[in-house]
Amino acid sequence: MKHYRYLLTLLISMPFLLVAQDDSEESDVEEVVVVGSQIKGASITGALPVTVLSADDIEITGSLDGDELVENLVEQGLNFFNEQEQTSGGVNAARGDSGAYNLRSMGVGNTLTLLNGRRLVMNAGYQTEYIGGDFVPTMTANTNGIPVLGLDRLEILKDGASAIYGADAVAGVVNNVIQTDFEGLTISTRTTGHDNFDAVDTDLNVKYGVFLNDGKTNVSVFASVRDREQIRACEDDRWCDGNYERFLPAGSPFLGKGLDNTYSAPWYQLDFNMSNRPWAASKDDEAEMGIVGIHPECDLTTGVPGVAHTGFGTCIYDTDEGSSRTSPQQLRDYRGAMKRHNLFIFINHEFDNGTELFTEISSYESKSRRSTTQGSFKSAIIKNIPANYYWFTQLPASMNYSNTKDVAIDAGRPYNKGRYIVNKKHDFRYVLGFRGEFNNGWNWETAVVNSKAVMHDLARDRFSYQNFYNEFESDLVTTDQVFNIFDPNWETNNGDRLFADVRRDDRSTLKMFDAKFSTSELTQLPAGPVAMLLGFEIRKETYLDNRDDLLDGTIRNSDFASVSSTRDHPFSAVAVGSSPTGDVEGEKTVRSFFVELQVPVTEKIDTQIAVRHENFTDSKSTTVGKFAVGYDVADWIMMRASTSTSFRTPNIIQVNQKEVARTGTRTDALMQIANYYENNQTNVATTTKSAFISDYSIPNTLRYATGASGLLPEESTNSSVGFVMNPIIPLGSGIVIDSLTITYDYWTVEKENTIGLFGRGNQSVYDVLVRKQLGVGGATTLAQLETFCKANANSLDAQTGKYYVPGSNVYRDAYWGSSDQTDAHSQAFLDAGVCPGGEQDVVKDEYLNLATREIKGQDISVYYDFETDLGEFRVTVQNSETTEFYQTPIARFNAVQSAINNGTLPAFFKVEGYGDILAIDTTGPKDKQTVKVNYRNGNWGASLSALRIGEAYDLGVVSTAGDPWKIEAMTTANLSVYRKFDLYGKDARVKLMIKNIADERAPLADGYLGFMSDFHRDIGRHYYVDFKVDF
Repeated sequence: MKHYRYLLTLLISMPFLLVAQDDSEESDVEEVVVVGSQIKGASITGALPVTVLSADDIEITGSLDGDELVENLVEQGLNFFNEQEQTSGGVNAARGDSGAYNLRSMGVGNTLTLLNGRRLVMNAGYQTEYIGGDFVPTMTANTNGIPVLGLDRLEILKDGASAIYGADAVAGVVNNVIQTDFEGLTISTRTTGHDNFDAVDTDLNVKYGVFLNDGKTNVSVFASVRDREQIRACEDDRWCDGNYERFLPAGSPFLGKGLDNTYSAPWYQLDFNMSNRPWAASKDDEAEMGIVGIHPECDLTTGVPGVAHTGFGTCIYDTDEGSSRTSPQQLRDYRGAMKRHNLFIFINHEFDNGTELFTEISSYESKSRRSTTQGSFKSAIIKNIPANYYWFTQLPASMNYSNTKDVAIDAGRPYNKGRYIVNKKHDFRYVLGFRGEFNNGWNWETAVVNSKAVMHDLARDRFSYQNFYNEFESDLVTTDQVFNIFDPNWETNNGDRLFADVRRDDRSTLKMFDAKFSTSELTQLPAGPVAMLLGFEIRKETYLDNRDDLLDGTIRNSDFASVSSTRDHPFSAVAVGSSPTGDVEGEKTVRSFFVELQVPVTEKIDTQIAVRHENFTDSKSTTVGKFAVGYDVADWIMMRASTSTSFRTPNIIQVNQKEVARTGTRTDALMQIANYYENNQTNVATTTKSAFISDYSIPNTLRYATGASGLLPEESTNSSVGFVMNPIIPLGSGIVIDSLTITYDYWTVEKENTIGLFGRGNQSVYDVLVRKQLGVGGATTLAQLETFCKANANSLDAQTGKYYVPGSNVYRDAYWGSSDQTDAHSQAFLDAGVCPGGEQDVVKDEYLNLATREIKGQDISVYYDFETDLGEFRVTVQNSETTEFYQTPIARFNAVQSAINNGTLPAFFKVEGYGDILAIDTTGPKDKQTVKVNYRNGNWGASLSALRIGEAYDLGVVSTAGDPWKIEAMTTANLSVYRKFDLYGKDARVKLMIKNIADERAPLADGYLGFMSDFHRDIGRHYYVDFKVDF
């Protein structure tokens, strides 16, 4: 219940606030705005589900970045473009200063973002989003490229609007409006501090405007500078440890289920081929290395049996006896240092004939520096350490080291040597337009937009397989100048030559021309005039993703080492820990024709009708429409409803990506079902040690995909119905409530042809289904099984060098003739009724139009403006709830669920990412609420606001009973007070805000820092002082 305490505090104050109620001006909620209709002055906008946040509303949230403002919108779902999420994506993340709108959690890219009514360029740098059963590249405009403190208002159309604005307006439209035609000079500064951290952030904002030419010309300038300091992860004990299981009670069913985010092999894991030594006696001759004084396994008295000290600060011990672990957070930032500059220049001029010229010139720059961990090694890529390696001869005599064989590096992720990323962004936008009116009363407007976003990303101090190989291949290997793998001190271990810098350069452009012609009176009907708008638009978008030679295949592991096909490009990169990604370059040209009508049916019923046709050079052409109606039932209530079709075309990355491979741990369903039958049809948990069949959790399952030029646009049908109420409520004694507005909307979105991936886990289960359908040819003996399966289920793939069953996308190691082929294993496969296969290695999973998404929900908002003897008040309460969210795969993959339902496949198999996905963390919380109270009395003012983010579920943490971890709801509240005063004849204001006044921390989840950064912040209480002067 504690999560509701701030909401309740605000709500119970309402009766007091009603005392001494005076008449006040009508609320401007649901005001006529740009978004929702392109017809100038269209009255239908009052019947559309639009939320408007004024500059005051935005200031109440205390937001300083676009991604922070996004979090305060109740309609916003997950924000994958956040800084903590960049940890998971590595070099493939949209790194640096970035954020994204994602209304309704329909997916990034399904919300169209506008600036002053026109489309924004896509961010330079894309992110991946979990759609279907795996991660898909998504593109969006960068919310952090818009200065929050420079916004005049934010308009949110919570409805499909592709018929009005074109592609991507599936979940809705967000229009960022920056004030133009400003006069005067305003300078403001803001300093932000934190209770839990030492970081201090500073902001400087300048707004200047002047009228020239007798008032016909206005030049307005807005400039802002933000300097944000670094916060290290280990500044907070809560984040630093990495093992978040310590927050669980004893006996919790979630112990050992995924909340331990520490790393194994904190130094190196070596394969000595010396099983006669107690420190390397494991079944596969592997030895773990730990750090003396840090890892308890190294203690000669209480550590693991057989542990030996190297004399260089490390220890070596049998991997079967234990595994040292370390927290990666000591090398990570919660957030990096960042500097940002915004500049907007508006030049508007009215000619003598009434024609207006409008010009917008804007520039955004940011530079960030962020620290993180090294990637982990893949075995069988780097050269073995030769037997004559100098530092072998320096090991203490007590270790009895006398190996004459080369030593392999099986794994490793140095605990004390991180890397850091320097990311620079620069966006430029230029708009030139004219508007006017013809003699016949038609209005016209035309404009050109030219914009570009550029990102330069440099990862410093990255380990390189090539550099490791060269180190052990060089003449230094027999000298004390070679890298000392036993020494963890980077000042003395000669490790400088192991590192490389890895770059990524992205560029996104948008060029657009549009022309619109409208009239407020096309013809006259009995109920009033018909308004109409005709228009066309042509735009060209380009994207270039230019990767480093160590990533894009220019330099391959096979150039310097003898490696298998799946340890070479395009399955592995030379940069350690990075997924290989080829360069991407693509473009699309879109031509649009659109018409919009506003038709009064009666004096009380208004309608909007819109149709738009768009032709794409890289996808199928689409025609969509919209119909909206508003019915003034009475003076105090209006009913509204709409239905529309919208679309989103495949983004440039999805179409043009030549090849991409990603690595991750996935369950091998074939091994799991064999394990099931080997254990008398009992589902036994995977073991912790590598063993065929019994260990069916495969840590290096590769996913390989290429761009798909045949993708269809995602098409949606959006519907909503609701009302707007302005009740007049007499309270007696002459007191009347007449400035209360209540809105309610029930909405549904059904999107077909959703682009995604079926996923490695689902493909693995589908592989078992294909094998089940193939059968074993009636075999009853192991010899018959081998004969049939070699002929029918053992095809060799030339690209991967792996084996597959026709019809399956899973490519496996060899089984027949390998050490894994034993009678016991073959019998388990025979009992399961499937042909054997080796462990899964590669899954080819192409982008497909693979699913239908259906989402339903409701929005409720209450706005109340009033005056009392105590001052002026404005109260806003908003709630958005998603009640249903289902995703259904196409028929081919729906067969998996049918096979599970009819018993063909065991019930423990699950189709990931489909069905009721409200129970999946990839959709986030199903509800959000905000409450805002703004107070003014002369020169004094105050605000109180609260944000509640509802519960969600984390399928990355599942209990022994199969229940997912529940991420608890979180409520934060902000309090501010300001005072206006005269400063040497100038109007000045000082404001103090305390954000998160109760110092609430994000609820525990399986995130990199122990919380779910896609929808939570965990910065605790912080505060700022803002000083503003109007000259």
